[in-house]
Amino acid sequence: MHYYCTIVSKAYIHKGLMLYNSIKKYDMDFKMFFICMQDEVKDLLEKILQEKAVLISIKAVEAQDRELASVKAGRNEKEYAWTSKASIFLYLFNNYSELDHILWLDSDIIFYSSPEPIFSELGLCSVLLTRERFKGNNIKLNNVYGIYNTGLMGLRRDRNAVGFINWYRRKCIEWCYDKVKKGKWSDQMHLNKIHVNPGWIGVSKNTEMNVTPWNIQGCIVKKLADDIYVDGKKLIFYHYSGFKPLNAEEFELCSYIELQEDVVRLLYVPYVNSYKQMIIYVNKFKNDLFKGAGLQGYI
Repeated sequence: MHYYCTIVSKAYIHKGLMLYNSIKKYDMDFKMFFICMQDEVKDLLEKILQEKAVLISIKAVEAQDRELASVKAGRNEKEYAWTSKASIFLYLFNNYSELDHILWLDSDIIFYSSPEPIFSELGLCSVLLTRERFKGNNIKLNNVYGIYNTGLMGLRRDRNAVGFINWYRRKCIEWCYDKVKKGKWSDQMHLNKIHVNPGWIGVSKNTEMNVTPWNIQGCIVKKLADDIYVDGKKLIFYHYSGFKPLNAEEFELCSYIELQEDVVRLLYVPYVNSYKQMIIYVNKFKNDLFKGAGLQGYI
């Protein structure tokens, strides 16, 4: 069985459900842990999700990590979600003995083919990371936003991974903000300190996973049958970072980069259509949840 985890808030519940559905399409034997930032999110997901989902309130994590809870007031919702990631890993390993691994995914991810190559790589290391894969003049951004993209983090339950999680937790509680300082940004820049691979940290060689708006630039994107190919390789998952719903009909595809036409046509138009359908579906259970970007409680 494969074990996944993501964190969802009122702003990200539609994305989280779309992620879940995409995993369900390609993985027949899995369990997904949803960390819910608000009680109403957990209450809503209890009405929607089935046996493959485990719903956990962030309050449960905080109850076992008072140091995490102590920094909550000083961070916005996005920053606190980043900050809590390592504490969530510890919570899951401490409370679910069956977990021999966990695959963290940001909720703004969609799978387009089998995740099996990810787990094959994770089987060879204790911690699996993916590179940002900045290109051209943007390579210098490795020193601004980090070498690694923490939208995916794979962990196997062993001494090395637990040691890494404890270190990562300390660093994120100490500093994790959505602003750039020298050597710091979010939870990602902390990982620049481990760029010298100690042997048990694996960096994925699969460029077809954690494909993002910035590393797909200049690639040839095609659809063959029901599969999406990026530079001839079958896409595993795409990370829709920067995507924002403005209202139920208008969407900002990416807030910080211009997308090429084939990427918009093959990836974003279907995503927008799915998002609209998810809004309609969620509204059947709670019709006052969706507000759009920029309103109170939304990020």
